[in-house]
Amino acid sequence: MYALILGLLLLVLTITSVFLQRSPDIQPSSRVLRTSNFILTYQADISKQKVEQFAAGLEAAYKHLVVREKLHDGVHKWTLKGPFLSVTYQCLPTIAAHEFFHSMQLQYPLKLADRFLLEGTATWAMREVFPESAECYQETLEDWLVGGTDYSSVKLLSRGYQGGLFWNYLAERYGGAQLIRRLFEHPDIRLGIDWPKVLSILTGKSFLDLWDEFAVALATHQVPDAAQLFPLAEQKTNYVPVPVYGGEWTGQLLTIDQINWQNPFVEICEKKKEFCPLAHDVAVIGSPLTVRHPYGIHFLRIIPKANTPLVLQFNGSSDTDFRVYVVGSKNSTAYETSPLMPGCILSNPLDYQFLQVVITRGEKGSGSYQVKLAPLQNQNYAKCFAQNTPSEQYLKTPT
Repeated sequence: MYALILGLLLLVLTITSVFLQRSPDIQPSSRVLRTSNFILTYQADISKQKVEQFAAGLEAAYKHLVVREKLHDGVHKWTLKGPFLSVTYQCLPTIAAHEFFHSMQLQYPLKLADRFLLEGTATWAMREVFPESAECYQETLEDWLVGGTDYSSVKLLSRGYQGGLFWNYLAERYGGAQLIRRLFEHPDIRLGIDWPKVLSILTGKSFLDLWDEFAVALATHQVPDAAQLFPLAEQKTNYVPVPVYGGEWTGQLLTIDQINWQNPFVEICEKKKEFCPLAHDVAVIGSPLTVRHPYGIHFLRIIPKANTPLVLQFNGSSDTDFRVYVVGSKNSTAYETSPLMPGCILSNPLDYQFLQVVITRGEKGSGSYQVKLAPLQNQNYAKCFAQNTPSEQYLKTPT
């Protein structure tokens, strides 16, 4: 268990903020709950049991996340209001941990527009404090798990809560809570340097390198809590992660250049009767294959129906920094991974239940591409899955 996080947050709980604030004068209709480190005021029509659950989450987050060195003891006052009190009773503590972490973030010179960082790491805090509560943040990550915005229709920093899945993955692989602590405390953050650049300094890898590892982890179900999160998502859609293309290899030339898979996100929003602005940006069937924004992710899913040896080729716009992998699935837990630029040979397609082509990209370029599967006619390409790639080896040996 990670001891404590954010060593420079020595004054965090002596500073008020949007989420951690001094209570107004208590009104006759208000009630008060006192805990070891908080005083919570709440309206009489709010269930005391809910407030106690929320307070338990605050105390757990305080003990887990705050470094107490040089921190003056005192009472920290919260006013409970807002829709979070309507969430499932057992999930109130995780919501408290999320909101508490926001108050910690506000002690750093972070860009408030960077929702992917702010909401993503606050969602990470939910799991960090309450690691056995995957069901409480599953809906927060649902957009990626069930294909919201087809993984590329909205810019990275606009994704907000969805970023929690990435930060959970990154922390698990690169040092846990200490990675988040070092990121927030890094002097370059205080100088206004973009956090992806700081993350590269801390991990020794470019942000795109980290991102394509994450994309492959989605394809191979290697993200944290996959055993709980993926089955829940699969109740709402056939395939997770949701592809932009689904088809079969029948031994004949197959050119993939258009979206043919209906993204379920709009329908899910309609069933919930919720307003989902991101859903309106989902690419429609028949659209050319284009990873429209930096760090978007596309998945193509092909089921082999013939054992004809094939060449799998990727052709992308030359102005785009693509990262492309082919993932072969032999069963629900065994995957093989190989880079796919410009192509590779698959000698026995029926050895695999299905193939996925995983495409992501960097900052520049149009993002347009196509993929071809053709009967093998020459040996000019390397064999797919001929050896463990860094990504595959990395996925098999989590830290």
